[in-house]
Amino acid sequence: MTIRRFFSDSIDLAAKRATLGPEEAHHARDVLRLKTGDDLSLFDGEGREFSGTLQSLTKTFGEVVDVSEIEPSAPESPLAITQASVVIPGDKYDLVVQKAVELGVMNFVPVTSIRCEIKLKDIDKKLARWRRIALDAAKQCGRARLMEIGQPQDVRAFLKDNAGNFGRRVFFSEREGGKLSFDSRPETLLFVIGPKGGWDDSELAAARDSNFEIVTFGGRIMRAETASIALTAILQHQFGDIN
Repeated sequence: MTIRRFFSDSIDLAAKRATLGPEEAHHARDVLRLKTGDDLSLFDGEGREFSGTLQSLTKTFGEVVDVSEIEPSAPESPLAITQASVVIPGDKYDLVVQKAVELGVMNFVPVTSIRCEIKLKDIDKKLARWRRIALDAAKQCGRARLMEIGQPQDVRAFLKDNAGNFGRRVFFSEREGGKLSFDSRPETLLFVIGPKGGWDDSELAAARDSNFEIVTFGGRIMRAETASIALTAILQHQFGDIN
């Protein structure tokens, strides 16, 4: 029988008890049709996983007993990746967020650019949706740590703010870049993915000024969502835990 996973930020290991909030309780009761006495697993979003037994369940609240810590279903990558991606229209950005979780990205920042089709004020309205997608993806792929989704920023401000941060900083561009080098193995890495219309010259200049490596995929032209997934997989293969 498949053990269902749930997120809980109210886990009391000393008391061997935990609670499910309204959304998780609704999912357990009305979607998965769980009953009292069913076994389940919990994760706290900070990297820890637990097993337990459902003691009570309503539409808005669940109580779990006999809680004990277990090994997470999926380990975290040794490479701490932060991904900044220019927001793209429609549900394609949902896919970018979902796959970032599955591929082990630790932090994710939505950014805007000159050629971005969505304004910052409109992006703010989408944060709750993306955080829910990230939570659902973590539940499905076995991660016990939630990918943090930061506040949206203009990409030039973001580049300036991070000029001295991270072991490596990679700026993916459709032009004026070189090959990604693999001569050093960082513990932390930031990469930036652009809009479907490409970067403005001022944004490329901002990346250089902030000491980012400007990288291309050679002659391959990729959609923004494809580039995001491909680059994350390459980085995890070279520096992380995808072998």
